Amino acid sequence: MKKFLLSLILLGVLGSSVLATADPPAVVKKSTVRLSDCKETVIADLFQPDFPVGDSNYNALLATSDGKIHFVVNTHNTAYGCRYFIFDPKTEQITLAGKLDEILKEPAKTHVPQGKVHVPLFEHKGKVWFATHTAFYHGELPEMNTGKRAPYSGGHFMSYDLKTGRFTDLAAVTSGEGIITMAIDKTREVLYGLTWPSGLLFTYNLATKELRCWGAVQGRGEWGQHPWDWDRICRRLAVAPSGEVYGSAMDGRIWKFDPAQYNPVTFLDGLDLSRIPASQSSEQTAKGDFENNWRAIEWNPATNTFFGILWDTTALFEFSPSANYLRSLGELRHEAYAGMPRNPESSQLGFMLGPDGRIFYLGHGPAVEIEGRPPVQSGLYLFTYDPKTGAKVNHGPVLSRDGRRVFFTESIAIGSDDHIYTVAWVEVVEPTQRKKLAEARAYGPAETQQMVYEMLLVRLPKWQEFSAP
Repeated sequence: MKKFLLSLILLGVLGSSVLATADPPAVVKKSTVRLSDCKETVIADLFQPDFPVGDSNYNALLATSDGKIHFVVNTHNTAYGCRYFIFDPKTEQITLAGKLDEILKEPAKTHVPQGKVHVPLFEHKGKVWFATHTAFYHGELPEMNTGKRAPYSGGHFMSYDLKTGRFTDLAAVTSGEGIITMAIDKTREVLYGLTWPSGLLFTYNLATKELRCWGAVQGRGEWGQHPWDWDRICRRLAVAPSGEVYGSAMDGRIWKFDPAQYNPVTFLDGLDLSRIPASQSSEQTAKGDFENNWRAIEWNPATNTFFGILWDTTALFEFSPSANYLRSLGELRHEAYAGMPRNPESSQLGFMLGPDGRIFYLGHGPAVEIEGRPPVQSGLYLFTYDPKTGAKVNHGPVLSRDGRRVFFTESIAIGSDDHIYTVAWVEVVEPTQRKKLAEARAYGPAETQQMVYEMLLVRLPKWQEFSAP
């Protein structure tokens, strides 16, 4: 508790400075920046997994103890399943470890495939643990017209053995429901999975191999009707060392799963994520669907608290479950969008606690303009935040060595080689390659479907190079 109270004092600077320097009214509008005006840039290396129909990656990136980088490239092309890759930093080679639709004996030719792995990957006892998700949509809901193919079987909990290279299918959840996020309690050896679109909470016990469903934790979830009972499913679960699991709802409430209770799912009284943002706008609030749940969250053992960011505002916060305390730490976003009641770029999943206790965050900001190039929808920036001092640093946009813009990502990891990695959306400059990819990828995720891009493994410099001020 003393550590937490000390952190409250140290962290007060950022939140108060944002309130003092914002220039109201701040209009929610995206902007661009010329490359020549960028004081700093982050130069990265690109690695090609060679999966032309691959169109996305969400969370699924892990640096394993054997020095490798594991990642998954998803596809919304329902003639394929997602692909599991492994990168060796020593040889700089990518290996295709598995086509998950075939591994699960649900080939895309005859089944609605497992098009995504949308969950974080976790290593425990020599294995990588993860879960699968659907990528076959009808608007904002699962596609029910499957033609002659078998309907979606539901998301699967899975593992990959680092020594044998063998995948294991552990259990499948309810038919039609994908697993959109997952967490692991390594002490109690339990996997937690939250499904889409219904928000059903599942547990899988690694020792007993028992699968349990605990029901819906967010009302009707994304099955609900706009705007009355629709609730964006939480994309990252928070597991406390004491065993409780936390998630968040779109209205700002925090729910808790306590495995010690007979009726384990409850909402925390008196805590409201919607009160964290430093600014509000009646116009933005009136638009509805204001997503006050967290986008990403990480446990900080140095403070015995969680640090996270909110979905729409990218507000940074600290959450102490033991003290039932929640506080704003300001905005973790590009300075061009400071003070806006809603971040026009929203927030990203590339959020982690680094080796030195700082937060490393790959966030979207103003698109970088390059003369002679078509516009991109955003820019990718590396931010760091130091919980000890409250110092936030924008290290600049990410560009490849050949000058290509990395403009979108939803993952981050730091390898044993100390380099920062992400699986990202990268612009395609060469005309023949642009045409090839445009034809291969007739459709993709809604947020990037207007762009022509490649899904590449991106290696940023070593984390130590991004020093604190």
